[in-house]
Amino acid sequence: PIACAAAAGLPIVDGDAMGRAFPELQMVLPGLIGVSNSPMALADDKGNTIVVEAVDNHAAERIARAVCVELGCQISCADTVLRGDQLADGLVPATLTLAGRLGAAVREARAAHTDPVAAARAMLSGIPLLTGKVVDVVRRTEGGFARGRARLEGIGDDAGRVLELDFQNEHLLATRDGVTVATTPDLICVLDSETGSPVTTEGLRYGLRVSVLAARCDPRWISPGGLALTGPRYFGYDVDYLPFGEEARTSFGEEARTS
Repeated sequence: PIACAAAAGLPIVDGDAMGRAFPELQMVLPGLIGVSNSPMALADDKGNTIVVEAVDNHAAERIARAVCVELGCQISCADTVLRGDQLADGLVPATLTLAGRLGAAVREARAAHTDPVAAARAMLSGIPLLTGKVVDVVRRTEGGFARGRARLEGIGDDAGRVLELDFQNEHLLATRDGVTVATTPDLICVLDSETGSPVTTEGLRYGLRVSVLAARCDPRWISPGGLALTGPRYFGYDVDYLPFGEEARTSFGEEARTS
């Protein structure tokens, strides 16, 4: 959208429909207020184009995913058309501004030779989950998704601890020493420990030193409708959504509850 707006000389709305990343097209806040994903325009880099008119948002996702796989697992799409009076209820406001501020905070920390991960954590009001080294990554392509699990072993203050990350294109579940510590729809962010740069699920590889944070999602995602769309059970995990910060309160006791 930013590139299209720049090329067309049009303004862009400072907000987005997720407030994070999700792997499926129907996982957007406009869907919670009844906005349809379709008509949906799909195109690949060779000039093939398809317009999808689906009966519901889940059907649109399945059709578009099949088209994406057939066209080489990479397409562009335009979908989920909103009226101006739906923007407040359908978008997370000021996320483009937040992205700019977050990037600036990390760059300034690098320039000042301070901790860029701490700068990112402060900007996101995040909770640290583990700092460690990636020791194993298992991933597979299935149904147009990159699915898998990464295993991290703690270093420094986290030595002796193990964090496992389950992902489907995006990080969805974090388990530390066998205990669930963060779940979708809250954000699980993996950062390069030295630079503060984000590490995507595709970028995870053996030996990387990373810091993992949890950050709070938009509150609309933890409504019953939001959790039905994006909670851990939707993705097949046999756990319920863990309210943000609850694991920390359980682990660290009254001091955490009152701080």
